[in-house]
Amino acid sequence: MTAVVRDKAISRNPVHLSEQLDAHSAEHPGKGRAMGLIATRAGPIHLLLNPADSYRGLLHFLRKCMSCKVGALWSSCLLMHGCAMAPPSLPFPSPPSTAFFYGTPVPVLALSKFQRIVVEAENIKNPDGLRVAGADVFAYLSVGEAEGWRASSRALPKHLFMGANMAWQSRIADLTQPGWRDFLIEVRMARLWADGYRGFFLDTLDSYEIVAKSPEARQAQAKALVEIIRAMHQRFPGVKLLFNRGFAVLPEAGPLAVGLVAESLFQSWNPTTKEYESVSEKDRNWLLARLNHAHLRYGLPITVIDYVPQDKPDLAQETARQITALGFASWVATPGLDMISIGVKK
Repeated sequence: MTAVVRDKAISRNPVHLSEQLDAHSAEHPGKGRAMGLIATRAGPIHLLLNPADSYRGLLHFLRKCMSCKVGALWSSCLLMHGCAMAPPSLPFPSPPSTAFFYGTPVPVLALSKFQRIVVEAENIKNPDGLRVAGADVFAYLSVGEAEGWRASSRALPKHLFMGANMAWQSRIADLTQPGWRDFLIEVRMARLWADGYRGFFLDTLDSYEIVAKSPEARQAQAKALVEIIRAMHQRFPGVKLLFNRGFAVLPEAGPLAVGLVAESLFQSWNPTTKEYESVSEKDRNWLLARLNHAHLRYGLPITVIDYVPQDKPDLAQETARQITALGFASWVATPGLDMISIGVKK
């Protein structure tokens, strides 16, 4: 594999690459564009690219480097100099179309057109109807919180929790507690597995960060989360896990996922104020850099859920276009996720 810097082929060898880039920089002062650094065994490499090809060249180079010796800190490039934004022409495989529907009744015919379908299992008696066209069906599973409305979690003892998420009226789990892991796997997942579900959408993976503030506390929770995810695979061979964020555990758990979901890239919902909001450029770039990193480093297809009022279909469709232009699957709906995406043209 070679990379092209201002139309000149360069070696993939870290040492040779660094030397050639330095030589090119001296040869053409001010004509290349330094996009960031790649950390290699030979030290940091400054990437120089044509301004017109900056995003495509950088991300294509990083993607190719996944199979060679140039290593490791992909996100350092994506976080520097605006490199978070990827163009629509990137040579990424199309992510599977993914629907999210937690309401009732479930529109089986409409949802069966998607490749992946995430549902609230309590609202559907039999998921087989959703599989008629070959779709993978994922049951919703809150890993980091116990919902106040769910009967199976109401009687759980207090020592399994370390705080509350008042915006969603739920309790935040202490992931280090064996009792919580047993509840997730032997109660929630075992029942859903018996009902025919072979995929699970793991939500609230980051909720411990609301309560655990010190580096030590967060490290303990993240370690426990990785152990829980590994235990899911051991208990249910062949299970498919779809993550909602969980960026902190991707180095350990990323290979165990079949995809990654993130909410609120362009348009958001504030559960505290009960208002729709536009995402700031700063927050969008923060999230986008991590989504690109997850895709490049772990090969995870990305789906973005954004929230738009039902009476603004034009905004919904424009938001969906912005998301798909970045190479992600989109689902634009209201926060209840109880309707077909209003970002999908009828």
